[in-house]
Amino acid sequence: MEEINLRLTGSLTALGLRSVLVYAAPLPPELEQRMRQGGAAIEVAPYGRDRARFYRDLGRIFRAHSVTMAHVCFFDYYSLVPWLTRLQGVRRIVYEELNSGMLNATSWRRQLIQLRTAVTTWPMTRIIAVSDFVKQDLIRRGIAGRRIVVRHLGSDEKRFVPDPGARARWAARYSVQPDELIMSSVTLLRPFKSPETLVQASALLAKRGVPARLFLAGDGAMLDGLKAMSRELGTQDRIHWLGFCRDPVELMQSSDVFLLASVAEAGGFVLSEAMGCGLPIVGSRSGVIGECVADGRTGLLATPRDPASFADAIEKLAADPPLRAAMGREARARMLERFTVDTNVRATLAIYAAAC
Repeated sequence: MEEINLRLTGSLTALGLRSVLVYAAPLPPELEQRMRQGGAAIEVAPYGRDRARFYRDLGRIFRAHSVTMAHVCFFDYYSLVPWLTRLQGVRRIVYEELNSGMLNATSWRRQLIQLRTAVTTWPMTRIIAVSDFVKQDLIRRGIAGRRIVVRHLGSDEKRFVPDPGARARWAARYSVQPDELIMSSVTLLRPFKSPETLVQASALLAKRGVPARLFLAGDGAMLDGLKAMSRELGTQDRIHWLGFCRDPVELMQSSDVFLLASVAEAGGFVLSEAMGCGLPIVGSRSGVIGECVADGRTGLLATPRDPASFADAIEKLAADPPLRAAMGREARARMLERFTVDTNVRATLAIYAAAC
């Protein structure tokens, strides 16, 4: 996300436009320096519980930098931030929705949600949805489709690249045998990410005699339960728990296939990252995953929360190295065409222009 902000700021500066990035807390010095060198002013405005202070901070920042347009990001659409921005005199407000979720309420509850949505989104000039899945959910919540623009997330195509030697180094580090498939997943260990599906699929692969290792990077409240499940299923020697992974590049470059079992995934940076590294993806037929993965060309889509469906897809790729290689090349090409930082920035600039 910071790479997107950096390149977006640079593009605005090249157009003769000033930009200011407002964060909830001070940035690490090296990151703040990069942003300032890119042409951005940096301000801090804690949101927290003190809305009055936040409102005053916004006013100070907007006046100091003569702000005429605001891009609100990382807040729920029903937060007060768009209204606080409008009350400070900024009339062009672009809001970006990145959160996962599905509207399941019915009857009067649905009507109340739609009423709240109408009130909280009224100040917004344009609404960015990071996937068509998110757009459809926002429409169900009561936002007119004509106000919503779909603009997918993108990753750094210069950083997430294939590395032909990475697999051998990883295999030596973890004693992976030549015939073993290296599977990876980078995810939060939370229920909607459905990590238990991957643990159960690993157990099915073991029963079918498919040699495979799963390297799971991520942390969360489900970790202890997942480890216990792995022991019960007898897969403790097939799953490596890597914990929180600040930089997943090496893991992805070393893998044969990338897995994502999320249900109702909104945006999924990891999808474009894995595609950039030339990996075929096995993912749930849910949320944004089907928008990123071209089923049968850049990966395979499986039934959500169905370990057997995931195991079937993985087994197909495990048995066909040429197919994996072809899908990996297609995945990299698809990432370069649709899901890079630069495609994200170009689409964002077009949205800004339309909002003026």
